[in-house]
Amino acid sequence: MRSALRIALMVFLGLSLGGCAFFGSDRQPPPIAPGKGSIVDTARSQLGVPYRYAGESPRNGFDCSGFVQWVYARHGIRLPRRTDDQLRAGRHVSKSELKPGDLVFFMPSAKSGSLHVGIFDGHGGFIHSPSSGGRVRADSMLAPYWRATYYAANRVTR
Repeated sequence: MRSALRIALMVFLGLSLGGCAFFGSDRQPPPIAPGKGSIVDTARSQLGVPYRYAGESPRNGFDCSGFVQWVYARHGIRLPRRTDDQLRAGRHVSKSELKPGDLVFFMPSAKSGSLHVGIFDGHGGFIHSPSSGGRVRADSMLAPYWRATYYAANRVTR
């Protein structure tokens, strides 16, 4: 528990003090050093950041695909910006094969055909930037809404 708190504090300080190094431009954020946390750790570090349509950064907020793209970029993995394109990145995995860091996709409205994406946390939940007025949060994939709208998953590696 103590090391988790220490890591969280280091991430917070790093984001607070180093924010100017990669915010405010179209450049990809620099990758973090290998062994300095997982994709899930990076996703968790953004809990509470506000949702923003077309948002791509902690400073301005995230939409779902901007959040996923930003998290993966911190680990040196380039993903497309659009959710539909992220669905085609990597390889498909079944729900029973999910591992921490896999992308999980939901189709909230079959009528519109639009997708929502988040990052599987390894414990039956996922981290995502939900919708207007919301904030980056963790939700259970077993919740009735997410269980009913689950669509697909894929694994992206370097």
